[in-house]
Amino acid sequence: MGLNLEPVVPYLPFFTGRAIHYCLEMYYGPDHTPLDRALELYLHDEQEIINKVGELWPSESAAFDEQILMMRGLLEHYKLWVEQDHKMYSDENLEFISLEEEFDVPLRTPGGKITKRMRLGGRFDGIVRHKQTGEYWIWECKTARSVQELVNSLANDEQCGAYSYAAEQMFGYPIKGILYNIMRKKAPTAPAMLQDGSLSKATRVDCTDFYYQSWITQLFPDYSEDTIQMFYGDMLATLREKEPVFFMRYPVYRSKYEIKELMKNIYYTGAEMIRKSTKLYPAPGWLSCNFCHFKSPCLTMNAGSNYEVLLREEFQPRVSASSMRGSDSSTDEI
Repeated sequence: MGLNLEPVVPYLPFFTGRAIHYCLEMYYGPDHTPLDRALELYLHDEQEIINKVGELWPSESAAFDEQILMMRGLLEHYKLWVEQDHKMYSDENLEFISLEEEFDVPLRTPGGKITKRMRLGGRFDGIVRHKQTGEYWIWECKTARSVQELVNSLANDEQCGAYSYAAEQMFGYPIKGILYNIMRKKAPTAPAMLQDGSLSKATRVDCTDFYYQSWITQLFPDYSEDTIQMFYGDMLATLREKEPVFFMRYPVYRSKYEIKELMKNIYYTGAEMIRKSTKLYPAPGWLSCNFCHFKSPCLTMNAGSNYEVLLREEFQPRVSASSMRGSDSSTDEI
């Protein structure tokens, strides 16, 4: 129907992801807004939207409060992480060329000709240049329950392969690959205080060495580095291994052949979508329906009830990230 709607009350996991993206855009943008300040700005705007449709149910409000608390801890932890200066892809080695870049580029046939009825549109998180190598990368921010599980899935991430194609069309220089900025969707656990005033050295604490050291610095500001190492050096060494459990900058390279094959498949998919002979049919499934925004009106429509009421009351127009243009021609030529 081309309504281009989104829920008025955001879906909780998407609410968290969108908030993190907003904060990182503000942080790496020209104003370098502190992460905690950026989060408060985002939450203020979201609250104004929610207020227009009335109060949340108590269970909904509690769930949002829990996510907001988690985000504050996550962003505080991330700020400590990016201050580490020993990584090839650390912040100090990256120049942020563009953030939240919208694109609308020509789509080509497998033979290389520009199509007349299809374009590729969307938005990627950004473009960065590695200062030491001069290479350009797609900057893609991801939050996940498990960093390693996400990393294991990235070799088949077609979305970012399409981003590489679009960026080269837009900027005219080669894209080396996708640099994933991965964050575990969890706040670190604060170390426990012992009766003697020291910090617990229980290695099961779920945090990193730099987070643990931030607690040492707060509680014992007079400690020298030698004193810290004498009392807590073994604990910090153990926790250092947990860094990739929370954060990772992970590069994925895309060859010219991979991009070509990917875009060929996208072309065939688009051609099928706009062809009038293609039959439209529902394809419900656990994975696709469980996270779909439109599950409620869809089930209502299937039952023969008035789903348009739900679309009108529970959804609002979404601002498109890109301009997806097409032709009204009835021919099947592409």
